[in-house]
Amino acid sequence: MKIAELGTGTGVWLFEAAKYLSPTTQLDGFDISDEQFPLKEQCPSNLRFGIMDSFVDPPTSLVGQYDVVHLRMWTSNFRNRDSGVIIHHVMELLKLGGYIQWEEADLTHQVVVGDKAKQFEAEVNPLFDRVGLNYSWVPNLSKRVKQLGFLLIEFERQQFQNNLMNLCTNTYLLALREILQGVCQSCPSEAVIEHEIALQHLLSEERGSIVYNWSPTTLLGQRPPKDLVSMSE
Repeated sequence: MKIAELGTGTGVWLFEAAKYLSPTTQLDGFDISDEQFPLKEQCPSNLRFGIMDSFVDPPTSLVGQYDVVHLRMWTSNFRNRDSGVIIHHVMELLKLGGYIQWEEADLTHQVVVGDKAKQFEAEVNPLFDRVGLNYSWVPNLSKRVKQLGFLLIEFERQQFQNNLMNLCTNTYLLALREILQGVCQSCPSEAVIEHEIALQHLLSEERGSIVYNWSPTTLLGQRPPKDLVSMSE
């Protein structure tokens, strides 16, 4: 079996998968840069990393090579881009009958508790829209994969369990701080600075009385097997 992960970063998901899979399973992690890749000496023999731009067609040597392609947390990578580009890229990588597995953060269906947190949400979301950070592609992902030829097996949006809500809140607020810093660099304005101040207030004075979660979303789809492809031709 051959499994690829796009946007692999440090490869943490692949390292975890390697614990439960046969050592004969080939695990390949791809990203636009090798900046976060672990050292080769840190990897098991069946785990390797490579640089690849997932917004263009994959090299011919990788076309039709994988049984599974995994993606996770691409939420902010689609500024003014269509998720269909990535879905097509995945389709190219997969063998006939191969599977796409996608774990994503749905930022359009948030769980927000606390007056200050709700106020921040209401004010920051229009800012993201203005700078092209439109997250509506996540709840529409199931439709998009079907439009591009995948068989949809499962698409599910959930909420974090109570024991994970604080962890998600911490992670999300820190991620929002990085997003706002990026927005401020490309579009400096007093409005962005005001949002940064409000966010810092949530991180410090209000932290113990709020919940600020995204909705974890998962998708499982399949590239049609050979017999179905032949029937459609």
